[in-house]
Parts: sequence; structure tokens; C-alpha cells
Amino acid sequence: MTMCILLRRCGLISYAVLASLTLQLTFSVTGYAQEATPQAKAGLQATSSNQIAAPTEVDHLIITPRVIKGKKLSEQLERRNDSHLSSIAARSLSIERQLSGKSHLLKLDRAVSLDEARALAAKLSTNTEVESVEPDVRMQAHAFMPNDPGYSGAPGQWHFMTPIGSNAGGADLPPAWDMTLGNGTVEVTVLDTGYRPHSDLQAVLPGYDFVSSVAIANDGNGRDADASDPGDAVVANECGRGAAAARSSWHGTHVMGIIAALMNNGLYGTGMAPNVRIVPVRVLGKCGGYTSDIIDGMRWAAGLAVPGAPKNAYPARIINLSLGIPGTCSRAFQAAINDVNAAGAIVVVSNGNGGYSSVNQPANCAGTLAVTAHSVDGDSATYANLGVQTLISAPGGGCGTLARNCVEIYSSNGLGIYSLGNTGASRPASDGYSIKYGTSMAAPHVSGAIALMLSLNPSLSRDEVVSLLRASARAFPAGSACLLRANSGMCGAGILDVYAALTSIAPAIHIANLSQVASPGALVNLDASAISPSGHQVISYEWHASPSNKIPISVLNADTANASFVAPATGTYQFVVLVTDSSGTTSNASATVRINSAPVIQSVTTHQVAAGKTLTIKLVAMDADGNKPVFHAIALPDGATLSAAGVFNRAHASPMGIYTISVAASDMDATGSTMSFTVEVPQGLQTSAGVSSGSSSGGGGAIDVEWLIAITSLLVVTRCRRVF
Repeated sequence: MTMCILLRRCGLISYAVLASLTLQLTFSVTGYAQEATPQAKAGLQATSSNQIAAPTEVDHLIITPRVIKGKKLSEQLERRNDSHLSSIAARSLSIERQLSGKSHLLKLDRAVSLDEARALAAKLSTNTEVESVEPDVRMQAHAFMPNDPGYSGAPGQWHFMTPIGSNAGGADLPPAWDMTLGNGTVEVTVLDTGYRPHSDLQAVLPGYDFVSSVAIANDGNGRDADASDPGDAVVANECGRGAAAARSSWHGTHVMGIIAALMNNGLYGTGMAPNVRIVPVRVLGKCGGYTSDIIDGMRWAAGLAVPGAPKNAYPARIINLSLGIPGTCSRAFQAAINDVNAAGAIVVVSNGNGGYSSVNQPANCAGTLAVTAHSVDGDSATYANLGVQTLISAPGGGCGTLARNCVEIYSSNGLGIYSLGNTGASRPASDGYSIKYGTSMAAPHVSGAIALMLSLNPSLSRDEVVSLLRASARAFPAGSACLLRANSGMCGAGILDVYAALTSIAPAIHIANLSQVASPGALVNLDASAISPSGHQVISYEWHASPSNKIPISVLNADTANASFVAPATGTYQFVVLVTDSSGTTSNASATVRINSAPVIQSVTTHQVAAGKTLTIKLVAMDADGNKPVFHAIALPDGATLSAAGVFNRAHASPMGIYTISVAASDMDATGSTMSFTVEVPQGLQTSAGVSSGSSSGGGGAIDVEWLIAITSLLVVTRCRRVF
């Protein structure tokens, strides 16, 4: 074969010249290449219904030369016996550009199959001056594609899909599913009509039926532990004069399916967070449900006590309320929302479907996440209530307020929300699905998004969730009603974008010692570790001493995860670590260090006590931090005691001798220095009062000669055992 390659004499490629040259190579691909399939010629081949394989056609190679001093790549190639490379097809390779490192990008004159490209690369790689050659394959984003027929079939779950073209209202879940499908530690409680056991809804935990009215309950009783939905069908006028007859809605099952229907089981559609768990709470029956039942259900969902109901074993992080009624927020609702928020639950509520410029209660209560609805084109749905309390807009289906051709393009009501249902018109029958419209469908989209967020970072607070949803919301499309309204705040922050919300979650920081105690002069470690739940790489740590500290602190290795500082003499100090990931998202966490000096016991001189008498000494310890010291005995003679307040006592001291007492003092954090002193019971010492009190001079009273003779005689005769 012939080649034209210009090289430097040392074997390095002259990049400026090679960029414009063409390398003529002839290769035999017999036994290696295969005829490209129609799918390969198209560039993509699906390996499964939920994953796309890498493209199977290649038109570039990446070549990396091995620099060998004293030799030229061109000479080595030209001396090779290339008879085994006799061609069945000529390939013209041009050096397109220099890459990082030693590599170059070679362009083929036409695309070949991946197998043929690998064969060409393998033959080039046999040259001793070529380090490696490989096809320049095109990578794919791991956008998850469920195989559930309802997801991509007609009409499809457009409301989950990436917003492309006319589908400006999709929640952008496929790339989000690459990050998480939820986990088994996040519970979402759905307060609704209950649920129907369904083949596509299995992560259902024990719930409760709070419908107290037997007439409304439609299950023959009032409150009980069975949260299943018996149906809520009504006849004409049953819910009031002029009210129409209606089939059973299976509303709660539909809402739960939006959140957590199973994925990739080949049944029906998928849910937003198929790996989270649902706790069903039944609060609605025929003709709706009472506020009294709903507020009890809310508190129970959050793990709070409700008279007559067992404690909820699965307190929810998220409570979904796809219900409401016009009017201002009642005191009962507001009190319940305050309580569940304080318990750590996030309350998501639908705005209502009247098409009003006001939000229904309880969505208009403080502390809720109020959700309005939009259509497939991202325009505000004609039925959706709007108001200043609105947090965000989520898919609800129907026609947009400005989409005059909605009926002609889609259907009489526009595209709806596909989810689970039941085929029964009145009583339960077989599993099924249904297509519904409304802010009731929009709210569980937000609940599902929050479930995914908490799956990535369970420590997110309600306020942090709200902030992330606001910041990640997409703008309403041009020409939509919410952009044209004078007060755009009526529609919330924008359109729900789940992928954007997940990728905006800041790195989660773990500090080994959030609050620690150190001794003066000690080298104190500040150790942090962080992960980016959104999949980005943590690129930097920055430790800072808080400006509020009493004295300036110099932080050592402040630009690393493991910093340190030398502890001052006293005081409490705060330090903050700032973590940044590769997307530029930052988060911070703080650590507190309190400097503690151990108590120091004042020394005690030798004490003397007459045998048989009592010795009492009050020990004193000084603590630089003002903490009250606690005394501990290390070594005491038999029968002696030491109180926590530092009172040493020995009654009836005997026999004569010298004794060493060792004690220590501590505060609530550290043990101080130990101290020892001696007590003597000398021969011939007797106090007139019979008591020898501790004093630094070790003084005593006058000697009682008769007592001394008597005790000495006793010692000689009985050789009594040593007791002191």
C-alpha cells in the first residue's frame, strides 16, 4: 500500500502539516466486516424497548502513535509486508485534527459498520509504531425509555416526556430517570378516594379509611383500616338537586398511578417515581368528603395522633391533596397544615378546576405547595384556577387558553393524563386505565417530582424543595396565557421540569464532627465529605472561619476536604465549608468547636490525723471555662470516701502509717489533671476533741497518754488487722 505521511524526524507528527494531508490506506476486511443491517445503516439500533444502543456506523477513527526515537512512523509502515492487506475496498483517511495528548482524529471517506471499523482499527494497531487505534463511536445519553405500552402508545404519557416540538408541557422525566427511580425510603401519602389493588401498583403500604359518614363511605361502615376504594358512583340528584349521575371515578388510583405505577413490567403506563411507596388515606366517597375527615387524615398521614385511629407506621414526607372547594382557607385546614409541616411533611395541593383567578382551599392555605395545570403545548389549561399562591404549573391535560385549534388537533378536550383505573362503572371490576384532566392530575406530578428529589437527598427541607422547584421551572412558551397576563405570578414560577430540579440539587455534605470539644492548643480536624446527588463531580472544598468568632482563626489546608486549626485558649467557634460541583452548584455546612479546659485541682499538703479519729478535707478545683468540677476517686484507703463535690472523709482513722490518696476532677467534657496527697496516722498523736480536721498545716490536738497506752497494748496483744 502507499502512504503519504509527513513526520518530524523524531517520529512526532507535524500537526500543522498533517491537518491538510490525506493518508491513503488499503485494507482487507474479509472475515471481519459484515453487511450493515438496515438498522445499522440508519445509525441506531434499539436493543430493548427502554434502552438505545450506541450507533452502529462509524466514519472516524482515533489513532495514537507510539513515539520511538530514531525511527519514523512512515518508514516503519512502508517497510511492512502488506500483502495480507490486499484490498477489497479502498479507504481514504484524512487526518481531521489533533486531539488532546498524542492522538489524532482520522476521517474515513464514507461511513462503515462498527464491525468493519473495528477490523480496520485492529489492522492499523498491528504496527509497532502505533500505540492504539479505535473507532470514534458516538455515545448516547442514558435517557430511560420505559417499555410500558401506555407510555409511548396512543395517546401516550406525553406529560412525562422531554419537551420537544409541540410537547412543550412535558415534565422531562426520561433523563431524570437515569438519576433515580425513587427509593424505598420515601413515602407519599395520597388523601383521596382510596385505591384499587392493581397489577401495575404494588408499592402500597397500609393506610386508613377516614370517611366517617356511612352514606358517603359506600362501604357499609365508617372509619376503619381498609383504605380500598369501593366506588363513588352516584345517581342523578344524589349529590344535590340538579347534580348529574356519574360513574365511579377511581380518582385515588389514578393519582397514585401518576406517582408510582410500576415501570418496565409491560403493563399499562409508568409512574414518575416507581420505586417510592404509597400510603393510601381514604377521605373522599360519594359526593366528596368532609373537612373534619380530611384534616384527621392529614395529621394521621404525618404520623400525628388521631383519636380512634392507630398510629401511622409510615409517616409521609409528602402529602398529596387533589381536592378542594372554593373559598378562603379555613382555620381548621390552616391548623392541620401547620401541624403536618411542623412534623416534616410537605403538602402538595391542586388549585381547582373552575377556571377562576383565585385558588381553592386548602391550596390557598399558607404552607402548601399550590399547583395549577397546563396543556400539552405548555399553555395554561382553560379549566385551571390561577392565583398568587400558585407555586408551579404541572401537566393536567386539556386545552390551553389560547389554543383555539385544540379541538381540531387533538380531541374534544385535548390530550389528557394517562394513568391507572378500574373498568367498573359503579363497583370494582377489573384493572384498567383512564385518561383524566385537571389540576388533580397536576398535583401528583409535583408530588412525584419531590419524591425523586428526596430520593437523591433525603435531608432536603420543605423550604429547600420549594426553592429548587421555583429555580428549575421552565418558562412558559411564547404566546401562552401565563406570559401574556399582566400578573404572571398567578401561574407560579413556570412549568415543572423534573430533570432540571434533580440536577439543581446541591451537593450533600457530611461533616464528621458537627459539634466537637477540643483542648486549648490542640490541632483540631475539620473533616467533610460530599457527594453530588445530581451526578456531577465534587470539584472543590473551601473551609472558612465564621466572621462572628471572637478572635480570628487561621484554617490550615482550607481548600481541602480535611482542614484543621490550632485551638485558642477558650471560646466557641464556628466554621463553614463551601462545596462546589462540576455544574457550579454549591452548598455549605457548618461545624462548631468549643474549646474546653479541664479543671485543675489545687494541691493539698500532707495531713495528720490521730488514730481512731475522723479526717475531713474539702478539695478545690479551678476551671478556666467556669464549669462546675466533679471529683472522682482514683485511689482511697479502705473506708474512705470522696464526694462529687470534693469532700474527702475518713472516720476512725487507724492504724498508724502513711497513706496516699489520688483523686481527679472533670467537667462535663474532659477529665482534668490528677492530684495526690498523703495522710499520716503517726504514732503518739491524739486530739483532745477526738476529731482531726483537714488543714494544709496538718495540725492536731494534745496527746491523750492513757488512750495511746491502751491502743498500743491492744495492737501488741491482738495484732489486729490493718483497716486504714
